[in-house]
Amino acid sequence: MSAHVNPALSLARAEIVHRAVPGRVRIRHLGLAGRDSRVEAVTRALLARPGVTSARASAVTATVLVEFSAPASIREVLQAVEDAVAEPQVDAAQAPFAWPLSAAVAADESVDLQWHAMTAGDAARRLGTSAEAGLDPQEAARRLAVHGRNEIPRVKPRSPLAIFGDQMVSLPVFLLVGSAALSLVTGGIVDAAVIGAVVLLNAGIATATEHRAERTIRSLSDYSPHPVSALRGGARVFLDPAEIVRGDILSLERGMLIPADARLIFCDDFSVNESALTGEAVPVQKAAEWVLRADTGLPERRNMLYRGTAVTGGSATALVTATGAATEIGRVQRLLGSLQPPETPMQRQLDEVERELIFINALVCGVVFGIGLYRRHAFVPMLRNAISLIVAAIPEGLPAVATTTLALGVENMRRRDVLVRKLDAVETLGAVEVIGLDKTGTLTENRMETVAIHADGSLLAFEGGRLVDGDDDAAPTAAAVAKRLLEVAALCSDAVLRPEGEGRRIDGTPTESALLEAALAFGVDVAALRREAPLVAGAPRSENRKRMSTLHERGDGARLLCVKGDPGEVLLRCASFATKGGVAPLDDPSRAKIREANGRMAARALRVLGVAIGETGGDPRDERDLVWLGLAGLINPIRPSVRPALQQLHRAGIRSVMITGDQSATALAIARKLDLGGGGDIRVLEAGEIADLSPDMLAALTGQAQVFARVSPVDKLKIVKALQNGGRVVGMTGDGVNDGPALRAANISIAMGGEGTDVAREVADMVLVSNDLGGVVEAVRLGRATHSNIRKVLRYLISTSVSETFVMLGAALLDGGVAMTSTQLLWLNIAGEPLPALALGLEEPEDGLLEQPPHDARAPILTPADFRYLLLEGTVIGVGALAAYHLAGGARRLARAGTITFHGLTLGQLFHAVNCRSERAGLAGKLARSPNRKLAGAVVLSTVAQAAAQLFPATRRVLGLAPIGGRELLGVAGVAIGAAAANDAIRYLLPTEPPRAAAPKS
Repeated sequence: MSAHVNPALSLARAEIVHRAVPGRVRIRHLGLAGRDSRVEAVTRALLARPGVTSARASAVTATVLVEFSAPASIREVLQAVEDAVAEPQVDAAQAPFAWPLSAAVAADESVDLQWHAMTAGDAARRLGTSAEAGLDPQEAARRLAVHGRNEIPRVKPRSPLAIFGDQMVSLPVFLLVGSAALSLVTGGIVDAAVIGAVVLLNAGIATATEHRAERTIRSLSDYSPHPVSALRGGARVFLDPAEIVRGDILSLERGMLIPADARLIFCDDFSVNESALTGEAVPVQKAAEWVLRADTGLPERRNMLYRGTAVTGGSATALVTATGAATEIGRVQRLLGSLQPPETPMQRQLDEVERELIFINALVCGVVFGIGLYRRHAFVPMLRNAISLIVAAIPEGLPAVATTTLALGVENMRRRDVLVRKLDAVETLGAVEVIGLDKTGTLTENRMETVAIHADGSLLAFEGGRLVDGDDDAAPTAAAVAKRLLEVAALCSDAVLRPEGEGRRIDGTPTESALLEAALAFGVDVAALRREAPLVAGAPRSENRKRMSTLHERGDGARLLCVKGDPGEVLLRCASFATKGGVAPLDDPSRAKIREANGRMAARALRVLGVAIGETGGDPRDERDLVWLGLAGLINPIRPSVRPALQQLHRAGIRSVMITGDQSATALAIARKLDLGGGGDIRVLEAGEIADLSPDMLAALTGQAQVFARVSPVDKLKIVKALQNGGRVVGMTGDGVNDGPALRAANISIAMGGEGTDVAREVADMVLVSNDLGGVVEAVRLGRATHSNIRKVLRYLISTSVSETFVMLGAALLDGGVAMTSTQLLWLNIAGEPLPALALGLEEPEDGLLEQPPHDARAPILTPADFRYLLLEGTVIGVGALAAYHLAGGARRLARAGTITFHGLTLGQLFHAVNCRSERAGLAGKLARSPNRKLAGAVVLSTVAQAAAQLFPATRRVLGLAPIGGRELLGVAGVAIGAAAANDAIRYLLPTEPPRAAAPKS
C-alpha cells in the first residue's frame, strides 16, 4: 500500500502562541488537535533536537511547550513540530471502502459511501458532478424529483382523534365510566347519560385546547433559512436549502448553518462547530485535502461537513453527499419519530399533584361512603355518589390546562414580537436570575464608526472625514501617517465598494465598513488604490488568529503585506514604526507609548485595531519585521433603550453580566456607561484569569464579576456553565456564531433580532424580532405573567375541589345526609370550573410584576404552604355552602337543602374565580384592575347556565332540584358573597408572597 504525507500541513501550520520568555516557546498546531497518537511522536522528535531541554505536547489544546537553548532556534523548533505532526495517510486509491465500488453502486445515489475515504475528485466523479461547473440544472431537477427535497421529515403531529383518545385514558375518566356503568346497571339511565355527557364534553374541550396548543408549538419551528450559494451549469445561483441535491457544489462562509452533509473540496482556515452532532463545543478545524481511513469516527472526519453544524471561521467549497433524511442528523431525527415529546417540568409536577389529590380524596370519599352505609342509606346510590365526588373533587384537567396556558402565553408573546421556539422556555423565563449579554448587537448598535486614530505618537479625533486636534499638540503633523493607515486598512479589507453608478454603498462587516467610510471621507480613492495594488493572497481572521493579513502586488512588482487586527498581536510582529519623517526603530519606550494609547482609547469604549505594513516573499502569514502605522479607534454606539432596560432588569432582581471578546478597558467603559454594577463597583475578569481555575473557584468568581472580557466561544460556554454550577438560572443573549455554544448551554437562550446569524437563531429558545434589549424585559415580564397565571388556575381548580369535598364530608358527618347528588357534582364540573379556569390563564400581567424577585425554579409550582392556603380557601367556600345546607333543613328537607347548597356552592366558586385574579390585591383591587373580558364572559355564561338549570322543569328533574323562591335565592347569594368576602378578609389577615423568590447566591 502506498502512502503520502498528510497534506494538512498546507492548511494547518505551526504557529507561535507565546514567546515572551527567552528560551521558552508555546506553539499551536491544529494538526495535533485530537490526535493522541502524535503527542508522543512530537515530544520524541523535539527532544532529539540539539539544544531542546524540555517538550510537552497536548492533543486537547493542540499546543506544544518547548524549552531550548543554543544551538536550537525558534525556526528549527517550528519546523520540527511541523515535521513531527505529519504522518503517512492511506492513499486514496488503496483506501479500504466499506464495500466494493461498482458501476451499479455509482448509479445508485441512495448508497451511503465512505466519502471521507475518497479524494474530493473521486467523490465528485461518483456523484457525476464537476467542482468547476457544478450540476447541470436539468440533472439537478431530476435528482430533486427522484430523491425529494432537502428536508428532514418532522414527527407527524397527533390527529384530533388521537388527542381525543388520549383524553379518554386517565384515572378520572375511568372512574367516571365506572360510575356511568354502575348507574346503568342500577337503573339510573339519566345519571348515566349525564355522566357520559360530562366525559365527552370534558374530552372535547381538552381536545380542542390541546390541538390548538400543538398547532402553536409546531408553528414555533417555522423558520425560513437564508439562501445558499451553489454552482449550477457553471453559473453561481442562490438556492433555497430545501432544493439542494446530492452533487451540488456549495460555497460556505462564517456564520452559516451547513444545509447538507458534504465532502470538502477546498477550504481556507475553515472551522466548524459540530456540537449539534457531537456535543463538543470547541470548533473543529477542517482540511479538504485529507484522505482518511474508512473506519474513522464521525468526530474525526476533518474533511467532511454535516447538516445542522455551524461555520465558525473561514470559507470553503463543498460537494453535497447526502440530503434530507439521509444526512447524519436526519438519521438521529428518524430515531425520534416514534417518540412523544417529553413532559415539561411543570407538567410532571402537576401530574404528581393530581395523583396526590386522587389519593386524598379517595380516602375522604371512602369516609363519606362508610358514613352513608352506617346511616342506612342505599348501597348503590352511596357508591355512585362517592365515585362522583372523587371525580368532581379532582381537577382532572390540571396538566392540560397548564399546557394550554403555556401555549396561550406563547401566542401572546408572538403578538408582541417575542418568538418562543420551545414551550417550556416560558416556564424558565419567570425564574431567570442572571442574564449574560453579548456586547455587539445586543448592548450596542450593529454599526461602527471610526472616531479616533493614533499615529506618529499622537492621539487624534476623527470627525466628518478630517482629523482634529486630540490630546497632543503635535496632532496635525500626523495627518500623512493617518492617511497611510487608512489606505492600508482599505486594502486589508473584505468590504466591497459598490460603484457610484449603483448608488455607492459598502457591503461588509460593520468594522470593515466603518474603516472604508473613514478612508473615503479622508479623501482616499479606494477603488484606484485597489486597482494599483490588487489582492494576491490573504490570511483571514479566525478564532485562534486575531488579525487579518492581505498580500498585494503593485505595478512595479513590489509586494505589500497589509495587516490589521488585535493591537497586541500586530505590535508583536513590528520592528519599526512610521513617522512624518520616515521610519524609526520600534524601541521599548515607543512600544510602551503605543500600549498606553491603546489603553486610553479602549477606556473610551472604543474598539481598537492595530494597523501595520511590510514586505514579504509571497506568504501572507509571514508577518515579520512589519512597520507599525498606528491605531484606529471605532465606536459601537450604545442602543438608547439599553440603559432603561438594564435598570428594569435590576429592579426585577435579575443580575446582568457582559460577556464579550473585546478588550477589558473597552468593556469596562461600556459597563460604566450602562451602570452594569447597579451603582456599585464593576469587576472585570479576562479569559486568562479563569483559564485554570477549579469548577468551584470559577463558580465563585463568576458570581462576583459583572464583565467578562477577551473571551472566546469556549470561554463563553465555560462562564455560562460556571454560573449554572453556582445554582443560578442563566439566560444568554447573542446574535453571532461565537455565541452559539453559550446559547445552547444556557437555561434560556435569546437570539437578538433579524440581523443575527442562522446559528444564533437556530439554537436559541427565543428570538426577538428587534435587537432592542427592551424585548428581553418584555419577554421576562410575559414569562412571569404566564407562570403567575398557571398558579391562578391551580388556585381556582384546587380550592373549588376542596370546597366540594368539604360540603359532602360535612353533610355526612352532620346528619348523614348527601348534600348533592352525583349528577349535581358532575354539573359543577361543567358550569363551575372549565371556562373560568381557562379565562384565568389569559390574565394580563399584574402591575409591579417586574418589581418582584424571580421565583425559585427548583421549588415546585405549589409548595406545602400554598396547599395549606388553598385548603383554607376551599374550606371557607365549603363552610358557607354547608351552613346553607343546615339552615335549609339538612337531611330532613334534603331536596330543598340540596338545591340551595348546589346553587350556593356553584355561585361561590364563580365568585372565587374573580378572587383568583391576583395573589396580592384584595377584592376591591381585583375589581378595579383592567377588566378580563374573557373571565367576565365565562362567569356570566356559567351563571346563566345555572339559572337555566333551575328555571326549566326538565333540567330540574335531571339534576334533582326543588323549586325555590326569593328567600332561598337570598340564601344562595349570601353563600356566594359571604365566601368571597371571607376569603378576601383572610388574604388581609394572613398575607402571603406566593411567587417565591430564589434563594440569594453568594
